[in-house]
Amino acid sequence: MTRREAIDRDGYIIVPGLLSPDEVKLLKNSLTSHFAREWAWESLGKHQPNAAIKIPEISWLFTHTPILSVFRELYGQETLVFTGNCDAHVNMLNSWHKDVSLELGALRGESFFSPECRIYRAGVYLQDHDRGHDGLTVRRGSHRSSSKNTGDIAYLQTKAGDVVFFDARLTHTGRQPDWFEFLLYRLVRRLNWPKLGFYVKESYWKIVRKAPKLSVFFTYGTMDGFTREFCAFEFQTKSKDKDVESRYLPASFVRSLSQAGIVPYSDLVH
Repeated sequence: MTRREAIDRDGYIIVPGLLSPDEVKLLKNSLTSHFAREWAWESLGKHQPNAAIKIPEISWLFTHTPILSVFRELYGQETLVFTGNCDAHVNMLNSWHKDVSLELGALRGESFFSPECRIYRAGVYLQDHDRGHDGLTVRRGSHRSSSKNTGDIAYLQTKAGDVVFFDARLTHTGRQPDWFEFLLYRLVRRLNWPKLGFYVKESYWKIVRKAPKLSVFFTYGTMDGFTREFCAFEFQTKSKDKDVESRYLPASFVRSLSQAGIVPYSDLVH
């Protein structure tokens, strides 16, 4: 079975060793440096939406030749569209969700259920997740359903440098909270104390020896109506940011994308 057939059937594939140890170290250092000075609180962790713009030090990742080669293989064509959808996380907890759902409104109902809709994300974890269940867990084939309860559960064992490619409609989860973290999360939400909740959880992780977790996710599509619809939603989301510069990729980044044969999302919404 080809990779394209596998992701079409299951909603995901794992490609081992796409990033070298030096690239993993570089990416980890860039994220650590960024999250020391800027972030948004989320799920007892740190979250950076719009990371392609907010973290310019990682822009090389989006034109990474081996990663682009896999995207092109999955799409069966050379021209790719960088949708602008990209986020980075540090030590976040998770629950079952879809990155694209009918509730979010990124795709209309007919688009969401179309087998021709192929909007794929790359998930890059910067540490090993070949033991335990701290990495990515998915529901196989759930990209064909709007339900979050459909599909057999599969834990994806990955090593630092592996990349998971998955359909944006796939139901998945990362590290889920244990009983203490669940109670802490509910208390933090009720009292609106995200900072205190984060540091309590970080201290708890040190006590129980949970390893730090950094990750980056970004999304590509092709020149079709589904990607255009998704890009329009993404641009609308960025437009809510008071910082106008957060809506557009820097000119130098756009040039790098163009040289790699990639169309920026802004070209599809204007």
